[in-house]
Amino acid sequence: MTEKSLNEIHDHWVKNSTPKRYAKKLERSEFLLKYVEKYVQKKGKVLEVGCNVGRNLNHLYEHGYKGMTGIEISQEAAECLQRTYPKLAEDAVIINSPVEDVIKSFLPNSFNLVFSMAVLEHIHPDSEWVFEEIARITGDYLITVEAEEASSWHIFARNYKTIFEKYGFKQVTESNCKDAGLEQYTLRVFKQVSPS
Repeated sequence: MTEKSLNEIHDHWVKNSTPKRYAKKLERSEFLLKYVEKYVQKKGKVLEVGCNVGRNLNHLYEHGYKGMTGIEISQEAAECLQRTYPKLAEDAVIINSPVEDVIKSFLPNSFNLVFSMAVLEHIHPDSEWVFEEIARITGDYLITVEAEEASSWHIFARNYKTIFEKYGFKQVTESNCKDAGLEQYTLRVFKQVSPS
């Protein structure tokens, strides 16, 4: 397996986001919603790192969550979000950028919830500093749904409990993701216990 550069991985996701395919995987958004509703109040601010077409954000939006922000590297996916979920697009802030280029612009504790689904696993080892930034901007809860043991040229195996607990978070829930059709994935819910 040949290691790719940060730019090659970014380029892959800019060109291969397949937003129409992502829009159809509603069981994944329903799975996520169960955990969000358990921990996060509807009045809070929410950030999805790697929102693609916005399916997860829209599902939360339809269930009463309003302070939505999404970061998405693919222009195609960001444009598809505008067409697929126009109400969400009107109310949300969608930032079309690699996470590395925007994450430092947020103030500490900007969001009550930050989450990702099959996105952090693609963060290149050169960008692992992003995890500390995610912890810095998360005020209350952080949810990761990632393939922690998988490894390929664009997936980097990591244990997110180990990563985020060193940045002032405590894991409060861990679950497999079989109900979401994500056999090899782990869901983790973290609560901030000491601001970074």
